[in-house]
Amino acid sequence: MTQGVLIFAFNNSEIDYVEIAIYAAKRVKQFLNKPVSLVTDSSDCLYTVHRADASVFDKVIETTDGTGQIKKFYDGADTHTNLIWKNSNRANCFELSPYDETLVIDSDFIINSPFLSYCWDQPNEFLIYDQYNDLALWRDTSEFDYINEFSIPFYWATVFFFKKTPTNNHFFTLIEHVKENWSYYAKVYRLPSTRYRNDIAFSIAIHMMNGFTDGTFAAPFANKLSYIIDRDILVEATNNRMVFLVNKQNTTNQYTALSTQSLDVHVMNKKSLLRVIRNV
Repeated sequence: MTQGVLIFAFNNSEIDYVEIAIYAAKRVKQFLNKPVSLVTDSSDCLYTVHRADASVFDKVIETTDGTGQIKKFYDGADTHTNLIWKNSNRANCFELSPYDETLVIDSDFIINSPFLSYCWDQPNEFLIYDQYNDLALWRDTSEFDYINEFSIPFYWATVFFFKKTPTNNHFFTLIEHVKENWSYYAKVYRLPSTRYRNDIAFSIAIHMMNGFTDGTFAAPFANKLSYIIDRDILVEATNNRMVFLVNKQNTTNQYTALSTQSLDVHVMNKKSLLRVIRNV
């Protein structure tokens, strides 16, 4: 029985996701002690720019993502850049993963504890987050409860665990089907945006796996997903401690300092994450 972690990294003109994935992989090795495989279209970057760190990956899986979308990348509340965002390959996790049991994490999900080690010692075939914790505390987070205000529960594709079973094979086939027919499902589920999102595709596929009602296909993780958005700023990461500047309510240039200890955090501000990585 093989077990490991899968991380995706697709660079754009300003953000080196491979560098972020290297940092995330080192955290996996430190806290979870599992092998890590990288899925990327930027292996040349890994083997040239980051050659000294390439060995952190158990395997490097070269693939492409031809569905890049334009997205605003914020670096704090008052600065943003429009960049290509390639993030639609999660439907291929089942076939891409070299492991029998796989924990998939976003490259910007930074592990600071051994908590997720329990994944490999529990009976569920599929785990995913449906509960969350916005470290800012004040924001309206209703968009993460349901995919729209009248619709089905929202699930986070940021982190999930799956075993290679026939049921999960069917599930990932459904996600691919939803992706290929995205404009149709955007209308059926009355999505507020037509931009493809893994979170929404996973949520729809889980709804289908549950027979279009409440069900038990997707077991929840035993804690909440903690995160900052890209209007917040990561300023320090040392061992298992992180320090953030969290955007104050109704401002674009004021922040509150916040620190965490032994808490895994989804750091959506990639530019601030890169600055911290390069200063470690």
